[in-house]
Amino acid sequence: MNGFSDYYTGAEYKPVRRYVAKRIVKAALVSAAFEAVFLGIGFFWSSHTGFGAGWLAIPLMGIIGLSGVKISGLLSLLTDRPCEGRIIEIRETTEDKTNTVYGQMINFDQKVSKLSVYVQKTNGDVRLFETKFDKTPHDYYREGDEVRHYRGLHLFEKKDKSGDEKLICQVCESYVSISEDHCPFCKYKLLK
Repeated sequence: MNGFSDYYTGAEYKPVRRYVAKRIVKAALVSAAFEAVFLGIGFFWSSHTGFGAGWLAIPLMGIIGLSGVKISGLLSLLTDRPCEGRIIEIRETTEDKTNTVYGQMINFDQKVSKLSVYVQKTNGDVRLFETKFDKTPHDYYREGDEVRHYRGLHLFEKKDKSGDEKLICQVCESYVSISEDHCPFCKYKLLK
């Protein structure tokens, strides 16, 4: 399999494009709700407290509420741009994933691999993609691979998949057999 999929025009990829649009709408709604809650707190504070200059609570809470754009992921979805180029460097770091609950460490044996992929675009600019994988180190991408990133999807599609036995689902980041047409985990059409 050599060449990129027809993601933008193919009717079989319409559910994937709809999934990306739903993610953007959901993140926008979460951001708006976050902002509304903090503005409500600001209005309540300014009208129900006896502090001087209580009106400052409204812009202060509005500014704090803008953090919902980052928390919901809307900022990364809006700034994500399609990209095509060649991988020039891959860095993988592994760290222990530890969580503390009530003073006790849980999941102490779980490893998280962070993958940093540097892609040189056709115009010469370099773009960094970062993602985390639980437990499984990633060896799907190699330096020199031609790749294409689609807005709103987690990773990118390789142009030459002819030597691969497995590929990555762009939606849920699962390893899937190259013989599959749809991801057995999330059920979306695979980019191939």
